[in-house]
Amino acid sequence: MEQIKGLWRDTWWLWAGFVGMLMVMSAFLSWFFLLIIPLLHMPFLYFAFVRYDEEGNEKINV
Repeated sequence: MEQIKGLWRDTWWLWAGFVGMLMVMSAFLSWFFLLIIPLLHMPFLYFAFVRYDEEGNEKINV
C-alpha cells in the first residue's frame, strides 16, 4: 500500500492531468474517451509496484 501512496504523492498532478485531458476529449470528440478512465488504474499500479519499495520510497536502481 505504501508503494501506491508514494507514487500518488509524487505524480498526482500527472494522473489528474490524464483524467482532465480525457474529460475534455470526451466533451469535444466522443464519449468513448470516458471508457479509458477506469483503465488508468492498471499503469498506475504497475508503476507503483515497479518504481517504489515497500516503504513508499522511490527505488534507486530502477
